[in-house]
Amino acid sequence: IALWAAFGGAINASGPLISGLLLTVFPWNSIFFVILPLAVVALTMAVLFVPGHVHETSEPVDNLGGFLSLILVGAFILAINFAPVPEQRTWALVLGVIAVVALVAFVIRQRRIDNPLFDLKVAARPTFWVAAVGGIIVFGALMGALFIGQQFLQNVLSYSTVSAGLAILPAAALMILVAPQSAKLVEARGSQFTLLAGYIFVLLGFITMFVLWEEGIPYWMVGLGYAFVGVGVGLAGTPASRSLTGSVPVTRVGMASGTADLQRDLGGALFQSIFGALLAAGYAASMAAQLGDAPDAAQVSSSVANTLAMSFAGAQNVATQYPQYADQIMAAAKTAFLAGDDKAYLAGIIAVVIGAALVVLFFPKQAQEQELLQAYHEADEAAS
Repeated sequence: IALWAAFGGAINASGPLISGLLLTVFPWNSIFFVILPLAVVALTMAVLFVPGHVHETSEPVDNLGGFLSLILVGAFILAINFAPVPEQRTWALVLGVIAVVALVAFVIRQRRIDNPLFDLKVAARPTFWVAAVGGIIVFGALMGALFIGQQFLQNVLSYSTVSAGLAILPAAALMILVAPQSAKLVEARGSQFTLLAGYIFVLLGFITMFVLWEEGIPYWMVGLGYAFVGVGVGLAGTPASRSLTGSVPVTRVGMASGTADLQRDLGGALFQSIFGALLAAGYAASMAAQLGDAPDAAQVSSSVANTLAMSFAGAQNVATQYPQYADQIMAAAKTAFLAGDDKAYLAGIIAVVIGAALVVLFFPKQAQEQELLQAYHEADEAAS
């Protein structure tokens, strides 16, 4: 479980490097095709090596529950993405309402049917739900840090796509190196202690980004932030995944496995959406303020001002159109970007602190954890 969790995180972290290498030769849409040969290999290996008909049941699949969960997650993520855009806030509100309705319908559905897609009684176990939320925060923090960090490296520090991908290798390497030690730490000190240790390192990573990541910094400051996050994810990923599988009966192992995957997928989508929204809002506010304070602000047309405030890429386009002002435009864009990414890093700090508080308050300590897992196992055996 430790190596599986670590390699999953490390592969996610190595994505920007692979993408950067592709972009040196192929157009940007090539990054969406690189997964195809990997998918073929994975499918082939699954057919050849994964045993079939293991712990299968004759119970029907809850397809309606799956559909409701799809609507819930999709609407929620889109609402977050649309919220900071003034022209899209009506859509954000509509999608938010759809997400709430889908959530209520999903919960009602799971409570009423005999074969729920997501057994809420099992999910209510503290060793399950706290680990699930903890994993979402940990893996989401990783993906959010990579998402904002890659833009920081390329936009503010002027790294190439390949150099920006190489810059995150400390995170990927340390995830793999730390994972075996995390497994030993879980056995020696329990899941709660190991989760908290991971949270501390992730928190240090975001504090490093918030305090040190400015224009013109040396690489060691970048590597330090990513190293902290890599160690933290390597430590916390193991207990977050292990607690899920240890908290469910054999017949619900698919639910645990699906939740473990959801930690990465939902966590990544959620944190990238939140961080991206905060970055965009902070960037736009800072750029608008700088334009308002500029001595020749009256000479800037509304269309140019809107383009400048829309994104860093928009500022680059304007700088290309007006080369005589390129230096001033790019300096303002970098200042605005740093104002926005600080909001994202601060959100990461808050999320990690909340996650740590949940672990302290609701996840059992080592002795109680073992007692609870044994009690769950006995209850599940009796029920079967």
